[in-house]
Amino acid sequence: MKVLYRDELVLAVDKPAGVLAVPGRGAEQGEPLSAQVRALAPGALPVHRLDRETSGVVLFGLTREAHRALNAAFESRRAEKTYLALVRGDLASAARCELALASGRRGAMRVAESGDARAQPARTDFAPIDRFGAATWCSCRPFTGRTHQIRVHLAALGHPLLIDPRYAGPGPVLRRDLHAGCADPDAVALARTPLHAAALRLPHPSGRGFLQVEAPLPEDLAAALELLRAARREGAVSPSRAPASSRPP
Repeated sequence: MKVLYRDELVLAVDKPAGVLAVPGRGAEQGEPLSAQVRALAPGALPVHRLDRETSGVVLFGLTREAHRALNAAFESRRAEKTYLALVRGDLASAARCELALASGRRGAMRVAESGDARAQPARTDFAPIDRFGAATWCSCRPFTGRTHQIRVHLAALGHPLLIDPRYAGPGPVLRRDLHAGCADPDAVALARTPLHAAALRLPHPSGRGFLQVEAPLPEDLAAALELLRAARREGAVSPSRAPASSRPP
């Protein structure tokens, strides 16, 4: 865990992939992020959460008043969130998904059917940053905060995360899947959902100005991008094929 920002009201940390944001059900391995944060700031209260395998910015309020103000910013959609994702296929241009979502089985979400009383409105905007033919590095901006919203919307658009055991296919992705001519081709390049909460901007709970926090790209995603860029330079990957080990059955 790395502290990205701290003042008397707010603490922002960079959550590593594989760490729970808050305690979960059952016998979970490892200390949750919230417990680690409370070792630094005993009164810290989480404002939002990320999936276990998602990395990036998580915000905590350091007083109850600050926590209420930060929660209000999220609920009123004044929190601007930017995620980065490595997805399958060629996302050639910006796209918007406004499919409503509903709860599915075992904690999963699904696109809601017409007339579903449980449907929750949802909107995510996507834009390509770097295109590799078989994969795209893209930005994701959710304007609502539904569970698994980005992951479900990407899958609905036909560009699921390169690894997503719940909504697409399992990993891992090997180095050779990203660059056929690379060194150490049988080593694992990615073993988790490649989704990173890169930036967060929202009103500061003091009422004065805005808070903007950014989390650096983690090593696994940076290394995967380098492999894809090297493959593109060398023409080592066919743009029509997805990595074999990440295709759904």
